[in-house]
Amino acid sequence: MGGRGSNFSGGGGSFADALQGKGGTPGKAHPIDINKFPGMTIQQAEERARKLGHEELFVFDEKGKLVAGYKGGKDSVAFPTSELSRKGATVTHGHPKGAEDFGGTLSFADVGNMLRSNWSEHRATASGQGEMNYIMRRTNKADSAGLMQRMLKDANGLEAQVKSEARKARKRALSTGKTPQQAEHEARQKGVGVLNRYYKDTMPKYGFEYVTRKNPYPYQR
Repeated sequence: MGGRGSNFSGGGGSFADALQGKGGTPGKAHPIDINKFPGMTIQQAEERARKLGHEELFVFDEKGKLVAGYKGGKDSVAFPTSELSRKGATVTHGHPKGAEDFGGTLSFADVGNMLRSNWSEHRATASGQGEMNYIMRRTNKADSAGLMQRMLKDANGLEAQVKSEARKARKRALSTGKTPQQAEHEARQKGVGVLNRYYKDTMPKYGFEYVTRKNPYPYQR
């Protein structure tokens, strides 16, 4: 199951459960008829995903050809486990605007999917304010088992830190007269910031690139 899979707002499964693909009931995969999108590129798929109120996931092969797509709900998108075996695939999916949990960045469930897969790249395309793409790439030095072990070791402490930063940001925003909606946005941004710093620091140590994009950019690697 793709999508976020867990959250830092107090509900859902733990980070560790999400990383291991636990803590939730796998949803049924709903394939998209990709014949409706002849010649669709990764950029076009992500432009589409940013406009939706639900998640969609698209799979591109090593040559950049769209080979599969799946429709999900507002917080997650399910896909067959067989998709994890596609060697060299680029997989991208949307994180809709207004959804809670991880904001636009990759969730632990997303990272877990990447680590269990043969994919070259896993991307989250965000619709939230000030967000665009969050990208995890495999290099020829990738150590999936090592990164999984490290993240499982760090999961509980990281989850506590994310929740603490989000809670403080929410309280601070409300105390200065911000609306509850504005306070939640600031809380998510703080939580996302903790995760982004962790991903940027940790992933390269195990042979994975972690790239964030906040502005439109040319779609070359």
